[in-house]
Amino acid sequence: MKRHGFVEKDADPAQVYSNVKSLLQTEGFKVTDEETKSNYWDLHARKSSLERIALGKVRDVDVVVAGNKGKFEVQLNAGVWGRDLAIPAIEGIATLGVAPAVELHSAHEFEERMWEQIVHKIDPSLKICQLDGFLFNSEQELQNHIKMHAQQQQASQSSMMNSMLMMGMMGGVGMMGGGMMGGGLWI
Repeated sequence: MKRHGFVEKDADPAQVYSNVKSLLQTEGFKVTDEETKSNYWDLHARKSSLERIALGKVRDVDVVVAGNKGKFEVQLNAGVWGRDLAIPAIEGIATLGVAPAVELHSAHEFEERMWEQIVHKIDPSLKICQLDGFLFNSEQELQNHIKMHAQQQQASQSSMMNSMLMMGMMGGVGMMGGGMMGGGLWI
């Protein structure tokens, strides 16, 4: 799922919703459920066929746009997981888990592509982080964010290695007879 709030953007949420709806229809989706209220737009679109089920392609898209001009939020969710869990379960049994895995990948790629189009319709100058989908006003902000990701990943890997080392040291003592389980070799 992609979700982001837009502040101080000169975009009308009703127009954003209309653009997203048009993008989905251009992709061949049919709007099956639509709710519009004051400052709230919600739609469910579907594109289904036997081929899409067999190949694990995106079949459902949910979009919500809420707020006022200058301050609104957009949510995008693609796939079948949000509303229809029975189909993936049947697919998983029928295809030994291959179709649901392919569908997750397909839904993710579709969501990324649609999200990029939506964001650039709102503000073409925004930068999108490919690691987590966060939005940034400048390339420098984006690069700082990416560096932070790399540092967090290194710290996480270092912490994991330390934990594994400690577990190995404690396990070695236990296996050689000096651990909590008493003497002898434990397997």
